[in-house]
Amino acid sequence: MRSDLFGLYFDGPPFTLFSLAHLLPLAAIILICVLIGLLTPRLGLVEQERLRWGLALFACANWIGWDLWQLANGIWNVAYSLPLHLCTFSVPLSALMLATRNYRLYEVLYFWGFAGGTQALLTPDLTATGFNFPHFVYWIFWTSHGVVLWAVVFAAAAWRYRPTRGSIRRVVVFTGLFALGVGLVNWLTGGNYLFIARTPEFPSLIDYLGPWPWYIIPLLFLSLLAFVLVYLPYALSDWLRERRSLAPSRRLGQE
Repeated sequence: MRSDLFGLYFDGPPFTLFSLAHLLPLAAIILICVLIGLLTPRLGLVEQERLRWGLALFACANWIGWDLWQLANGIWNVAYSLPLHLCTFSVPLSALMLATRNYRLYEVLYFWGFAGGTQALLTPDLTATGFNFPHFVYWIFWTSHGVVLWAVVFAAAAWRYRPTRGSIRRVVVFTGLFALGVGLVNWLTGGNYLFIARTPEFPSLIDYLGPWPWYIIPLLFLSLLAFVLVYLPYALSDWLRERRSLAPSRRLGQE
C-alpha cells in the first residue's frame, strides 16, 4: 500500500512545530475537552452512556487502526509495534476504563495523559516521521492522543472522578512496575519501548539527560515532577476549601 493518504511515503510538505497543522488539531483537542467537561453533566443518563461507549469504541478504533495500517504496509514488528509506550498503551487502557468505570485506571490515565500525553501534543514526533496533513498517520496521532484526554475528562464530568494525594503514589508504583515489564520486553525483542533501552533516534529531551543508562534516573525524577504539577490544581483547590471551612470556626474562637 503506497497511496498518498495511507502509504509509507508522503509527498507533501513535512510537519513542522507550531504550524497551522500543529496548532489547529491542538486547539480542537482542547475545545473537545472543554465541551465534554461542560456538556456531560447536563446530559441525561442515556446520552451519557452513548457518549461513554462512543469514546470507548473510538479508542478501540484508533488502537486497531494503527496496527492495521502497519500490517497493510508490511512494517508491523514486535520490536516497535506493540502498544508499550505510555501514549500507545493509554489508548486501549482508556477503552477499558470507560467500559469498566474503574477508578484505578482513571488515576493512571489522568497522570499519563496530562503529564505525558500533553507533552507529546506540544512536541509531536510527526516532525521525525515527516507525515503531515492529510495523511492517515497524521490523523491517527491526534485522535489517539486526544481520546485519552477526552476519556479522562468524561470520567471526571460524568462520575466525579478526581485524583487524590494517594493517586500519585499508586501511579508511580504502577508506572515503575510497567517499566520493569517493558524493560523485559525490550531485552527479548531488541525494542526500545519507553526509550529505556537507548536514546530515541530523533532529537528529544533525553539527549540532555546523559548517556544510557544514567539518563533513566533524571527521567524518573522529571516524570514524578510532571505528576506533581498536574496534581497541583486539585491540591490548591483542596487547600482553599479547607481554609474556607476553617475560617468560621476561627472567627468564633476570636469572639
